[in-house]
Amino acid sequence: MRQKGFWVLVACVALLAAPAFLQASGKYRVLDGPKNFYYGHISYTEAKGDGNDPVVLREGGGAPEVAVLNLPLGPGDTIRTTADRRCEIQFDSGTIIRLDVATELRIETILAQSLSSAKQLSNLVLSKGRLYVMYKEYDSREMFQILTPNAALKMGHKTVAIIRAALDTSTDVQVKFGKASAMFGPDEKSLKKEDIKKMERLAILKDHQFQRSTYIADSDFELWNDDINARFDELHKGQSNLPGPIQKLPAAVFYFAQQYGNVYGEWLWDDLYGYVWRPFLDDMMYPWGWGPYMYGSWSNVGGQMYWVPGEPWGWIPYHLGIWQWDKKLGWVWLPGSLFAPAWVDWEFFFGYCGWRPWSLFDWFDGFYTDFAYMNDDWYYGWPGGEWPGPLPGPGGGQRLTSIRKDQLKHPDPLASSLPKELTGVYKRVQAAFKNKDPRVLDSIKRVPSQVVFVSKGDLNAPSIQAKALSWEKLPKANGFPPVKEGPNAFRQPAAPREAAAGVFRANEVVKQLVQRLENPTAPREVRARPAGVPVSPMRPDSAARHPGGPGTDRPRSPEALQPGVHPRFLDWNPDVKIARELGVRIEYSGLKNEVRCPELRLSSQDRVRAVGLAPQLTSGGVSYGPATSVGDAGSAGSSGSSQGSGGASSGSTASSGHGSTKEGSSGGGGKIKN
Repeated sequence: MRQKGFWVLVACVALLAAPAFLQASGKYRVLDGPKNFYYGHISYTEAKGDGNDPVVLREGGGAPEVAVLNLPLGPGDTIRTTADRRCEIQFDSGTIIRLDVATELRIETILAQSLSSAKQLSNLVLSKGRLYVMYKEYDSREMFQILTPNAALKMGHKTVAIIRAALDTSTDVQVKFGKASAMFGPDEKSLKKEDIKKMERLAILKDHQFQRSTYIADSDFELWNDDINARFDELHKGQSNLPGPIQKLPAAVFYFAQQYGNVYGEWLWDDLYGYVWRPFLDDMMYPWGWGPYMYGSWSNVGGQMYWVPGEPWGWIPYHLGIWQWDKKLGWVWLPGSLFAPAWVDWEFFFGYCGWRPWSLFDWFDGFYTDFAYMNDDWYYGWPGGEWPGPLPGPGGGQRLTSIRKDQLKHPDPLASSLPKELTGVYKRVQAAFKNKDPRVLDSIKRVPSQVVFVSKGDLNAPSIQAKALSWEKLPKANGFPPVKEGPNAFRQPAAPREAAAGVFRANEVVKQLVQRLENPTAPREVRARPAGVPVSPMRPDSAARHPGGPGTDRPRSPEALQPGVHPRFLDWNPDVKIARELGVRIEYSGLKNEVRCPELRLSSQDRVRAVGLAPQLTSGGVSYGPATSVGDAGSAGSSGSSQGSGGASSGSTASSGHGSTKEGSSGGGGKIKN
């Protein structure tokens, strides 16, 4: 082996063996979502904004999004590169996948609960092109597989491999480090299984034969990856002496601290806030002045507004933890263990929408941050207590002695979701506020001025900073009349987060309509049906429409291999074998991140939500056992909610407990229990 190749291999091993995910506490919680889950994001891209960039297509429609840095990725998303551009995606487990040119990869599921075991299934469908995979398992229950048009490839923990799906339906797998297992064959009765070990190559031909050989190095794609790995310190990583408390936070936070911490900022100890991270800021890089949630753009993912930070280090600090402004320190990040699409509070004013960073003050009991423009003054409500000093905003404002019911917003899910690691700093800041600490009072006064405003039509702008306005710069004379005291004093929607997502969707629709009117002959985006998804959706009466039914040897037509389409009988999921015995189907839903058996009306969400007795797919149909048998392994799901299938099949041995639900990790408004 050449000397350079040896050191590149050493670099790969070092990246996979890095202790970050062994020392840190592991999982994070998702706000209003699954208990155990991780997201992906674009972590490196060659996007140039010239129309030839890699794009991401969301399941359910919408225009393709350019694969910009830090764009969030989840189940149902498809990443597509062009003929001369590549990109890299990274999951919060530490797994890194790089896409070669002319490649299409669909994220089918992430940690979807198996119907028959404690396994959690992460399925990625490679329709065409080539991947460079550096896989780290999330935990021992994860089954991570990459599906091609003629094979299912199960990756071993800490495996580095190059996988190619050719247009003739053949598959080529080369393992650089670790081990992978391949399943292939013409039909479900003629399956073959082969392991590929370190420095081995397995070619699975279109006629289902296979050829073994030694690892073949030095392809153009591999050389590009070698260069990325060799410059990983420069592109991704920094050396950091990590504070002890940070090492106890989720693996994703620990990874950020270890890889980026001292490259883009510094860790500081403060008597009030504890350990915080402060970014290095360059006026040349941030000509509009810097503040959180200003440099970047918004993306609507599953009906939730995700912040896509423009800062190269931004993925973790904008989704795990909060930003706090302090007179002494400036803007600092307090890392946390609760994942949110964006830690912001939304406001709406007469054609403008705005947001500001969620802070520790927003968890104060009685802290009310809705404000309105009334006769050139700020009005600020402080229910349950007297404001401890001059009011924030131009002119000092006036005190309100009461807040009307119609002025209150819908309870914000963030309000009851104080991460446990922030409890200590929250109590210290709250005590300082009660003691009228000037430092804390000054920080509170700055809250209203931290709102970033844009006109509603600019909410979809690719660079928010170019459209952003402060309160002082809003065109008050242009459609911004003064508001008199009365029923219309506050014009806030009941649910601001949902309202923001609605504005974003409406802007997308208008943009697409305008484009069609301006160029009616332009080709429209046509998306192929995702691999494995039936032509018609699953219906509750699907069992009645299949006369073979559960438990019978219903004949099946062979699935012919097609370019870009994966035959569903090639699958390492243990549910598939049982389903074949029963004569039923296994399907995957990217939109809901679940495994489903339509004939038995069973989905993985039924297992996740069960209390008492949980349904399980067995060779006898659906049986029921203690819900604890699923445990944490059954808690993964999509960030959005999904409906249970309901009902039990004739193969069930018990019926109680089906369709019950667990309470989510966080709820609506309410007081904080310290």
